[in-house]
Amino acid sequence: MTASPVSKVPPIPAGVAALCGLLGALPVAFFAVFVGLLSLGYEDWRGAVLGAIPAAVFVVVLVGVVLLLAGRSWKVLVVGALATLALVLVAVVDGAAEDDLGSIVTLAAGPVLAAVFASLAPVRAWVAARRAPRG
Repeated sequence: MTASPVSKVPPIPAGVAALCGLLGALPVAFFAVFVGLLSLGYEDWRGAVLGAIPAAVFVVVLVGVVLLLAGRSWKVLVVGALATLALVLVAVVDGAAEDDLGSIVTLAAGPVLAAVFASLAPVRAWVAARRAPRG
């Protein structure tokens, strides 16, 4: 008896998770880096350092997307998406989007959907099958 070969094509929820992760993290990182660069123009290093944190979270999401679509790990994307969501929540608590509920929902929806879709059972099973030793 031989085991059936595992598909190299990721399941649809994995693709949706990757897309939502990128679309959720990109605006947060873009605006933070933009503000950080403007802060450098005024020689305010605190703004530049705070702008680097969302950029690092975006790199984590990007690595998570690559690892998920390669079938190596789903956890990195979930961690990156939750970190992006934490950044959005910190901005909301800080009052960055007080009267704009639409932008809050838009910025929070991507990371939430990415975390949910990446942690679905079919995605986890596919990653586990892809990581299993071939013998």
